[in-house]
Amino acid sequence: MTAILLGLTACTTVDRPNTTPNRAAAPAVTIPDPEATARLDAILREHRIITAGFGVIRSGELVWSHYAGEESPGVTASAQTRFNVASLTKPVVAETVMRLAYNGKIDLDEPLSYYWVDPDVAHDPRRHALTARQVLNHTSGFPNWRFFRADRKLTFEHAPGTHYGYSGEGFEYLARAAANKLKTPFPDLVQKTVFAPIGMQDSAIEVDRSQLQHVARPQDDSGTSHAVYCRPEGWCRPNGSYSAADDLLTTVRDYARFLADVHRGTGYSATIARERDHIYTDRGSERMIDCGNADVHLPCPQKQGFGLGFEIADFGSYQVMGHTGSDWAEQSVAYLYRPSGDGVIVFLNAPFVSTVQAMPELLGVIDPASPFLPRYLAQRDPP
Repeated sequence: MTAILLGLTACTTVDRPNTTPNRAAAPAVTIPDPEATARLDAILREHRIITAGFGVIRSGELVWSHYAGEESPGVTASAQTRFNVASLTKPVVAETVMRLAYNGKIDLDEPLSYYWVDPDVAHDPRRHALTARQVLNHTSGFPNWRFFRADRKLTFEHAPGTHYGYSGEGFEYLARAAANKLKTPFPDLVQKTVFAPIGMQDSAIEVDRSQLQHVARPQDDSGTSHAVYCRPEGWCRPNGSYSAADDLLTTVRDYARFLADVHRGTGYSATIARERDHIYTDRGSERMIDCGNADVHLPCPQKQGFGLGFEIADFGSYQVMGHTGSDWAEQSVAYLYRPSGDGVIVFLNAPFVSTVQAMPELLGVIDPASPFLPRYLAQRDPP
């Protein structure tokens, strides 16, 4: 099947700007002018990006968005287009858990083993030390995914709470425990706790093949389109299943609403917001900014790593909080500068190699000071 190429189909919207933003010392994210927007479109065409969505947030409000390409053959991308944003699922799940904790339904420091034990670790005494807080700050001790291991078994590679290790498995484990404790399917908890209160009407973590309107269709390197939630090797996520770590479907507008609500701390107390923003872990070689790299011309954070569900860089007078996501056919990043509430969203639908090449160039246009930019440059041009 021929790849869908970006042509002249693109739309841009400028919403009402806030005229009294609180800039603090953070870099100001400006609304791209027509020349910058044209550069974005040229980059998308050069790297054969199938579908793209962009958002600029000022003082917690989405003030500019831009869409390019096609969400499916013959259907132009628009504000209604829903993207698979991969690991941008994790902050949504983290917010669900923190809001449940605020309402007294979950204890962030209670052993998850009271409510769920994976059969692979049923005889490991370390299972009783694992808590929701450790999962959210990526010190669960689990690998990212068990299927990356030779034995395909879930195991504690470190004792919980002792080492950083990015883990999708941890989020899946936490979701199972929360659902069991509250006797409610986890997607229902997300819907009632986050999606509905925030107004994220076009977002879903549960597979519902009857509700796949306006979803960007993934393509592989050969240009072959695949069904949503399916991979080139033929595996498809079963209808009715969900992931607490991957495959969120959402729009730029919905995710901007989500970031705005996080910025305001609407769903919980100031105490939990401070816990969310506390940097628990150092990501080591996975840091946002390698301060020892002479090629990185950005401020060096005083501290950087994971808070609860969000990656955070603390520059002293301001912080950056956000997350990235990537898979075989998608690349995404969403973040806020705080306390200003300015931020950026970029969603790309295209084969992984194309998105890796395009993302740093796109961020370089929309936010040249982005602390996520060095990571994308390193990924594109490894040493």
